[in-house]
Amino acid sequence: MIMYRTFSTAIFTVLCLTAAAQGAGYAPPLGTKTLYTTGQDTDAPVPSGYSPFFINYIGRHGARHATGTNELLKLDAFLRTAADSGALRPDGIRLQKMVQALLTVEQNYPSGKLTAIGEVEQYSIGKDMGDRYPTVVRQPEDCLEVVSTPEPRTVQSAEQFLKGLASASRYITNTPNDSIRLRFFSLSPAYKDFEKKGAWKEAQARLESADPYRSANTAILHRLFNDTWAVRLEQGEFPAFTRPDAFISAMHSAAVIAPGLKAELQTAGYKKEDADIFSLLSEKEAASLEFVDAARDYYVKGPGLDPTGIQVRVAAPLLADFIQSSDKWLASGKKGADLRFAHAETMSPIATLMGCEGAAVAVTNPFHYADVWRSDHLIGYSANIQWVFYRSQGSGDYLLKVLYNEHPIHLPIPTSRFPYYTWKDVREYYRKKLHSLDADPGRDMYSYLQTLR
Repeated sequence: MIMYRTFSTAIFTVLCLTAAAQGAGYAPPLGTKTLYTTGQDTDAPVPSGYSPFFINYIGRHGARHATGTNELLKLDAFLRTAADSGALRPDGIRLQKMVQALLTVEQNYPSGKLTAIGEVEQYSIGKDMGDRYPTVVRQPEDCLEVVSTPEPRTVQSAEQFLKGLASASRYITNTPNDSIRLRFFSLSPAYKDFEKKGAWKEAQARLESADPYRSANTAILHRLFNDTWAVRLEQGEFPAFTRPDAFISAMHSAAVIAPGLKAELQTAGYKKEDADIFSLLSEKEAASLEFVDAARDYYVKGPGLDPTGIQVRVAAPLLADFIQSSDKWLASGKKGADLRFAHAETMSPIATLMGCEGAAVAVTNPFHYADVWRSDHLIGYSANIQWVFYRSQGSGDYLLKVLYNEHPIHLPIPTSRFPYYTWKDVREYYRKKLHSLDADPGRDMYSYLQTLR
């Protein structure tokens, strides 16, 4: 097992690597594996007499290792067989070496755990929150409630976030297994059925059969393999890859995870180009592969064909929790934060259900979905939504500012002083929405998910 370096060393190394990558020009499209970029909180002055006192937070885990090596092993075995048969062209030989490099690194780390970059992402978001709102989250009397799903990567994310937060709080509670509020997508039988055979599959099939995607597949396969093997892959003749695009899909999955492994690859003695699968693709080809791959997230996690579809309504338990927890904190008068750590499958539907700017528009023409929705902007690594509450001493009025990836966004609720909203208006809007879904705060949400249709 590779020994982990000290966290301070990891921070320095990863920040240097990230800075170098940002200055390198072309950035390949990574979809949900996009590395986190800090947003700019607003400089708009807080209305007179108001001060922040509570933050309600939901965030995705940071950049991670592969959740398993089976796909890399399958790619490696297939490429070895092709090499033994003399079927690899020069770019195919390069790909084989890149897959071997990724596999070598990934076999030395626990599956799905945060990478060094992922740790720094979470640390940085926590630090930003602490630096911006020190009177809310860093004082001894501030209360922090930390909840996550049971996966190691979300538990790790909470740990690194708290390190960056650097709070002196004496009141921190931690719940490392909150599936109803944070893994709602795994508890609804009807949603699972929708994932497997929902109406969205027809729209997805249109994208996969379109010329740009098929042409990219053909060009890439014939660049990697001799014509005989390329045609057999296109026809799904190999047992390991029975769909026409199965090999390209597996290769793309390996390509998008590599940027999050920069530090681990460097530690293992590899250079960036040793695992840069995107260097084997043109920008147009990479964009075509990502366009089709991200569409599935749009349909099964986002607004898709219907912004009130089951893929959105499944997130009602989390929205109800945001309302309930906000009410609880406001009634108590205490300062602090409710911090939740979850997954892309959590972030996308809750953003759509909240009607967050850029997250809630459905389209009927699948070729135009990217005009209204971007997975890299919405559910990349460490994506987060923050409700920042403000109160005025001596009054019962509360204001709310909503940040998406630390940038203020619009809600579908009127306000005359953006980015601040009247909490009364926000609360009423979301309670009406939840009521229309038969998901009023306080109801049995496990039952809701089990009976959702």
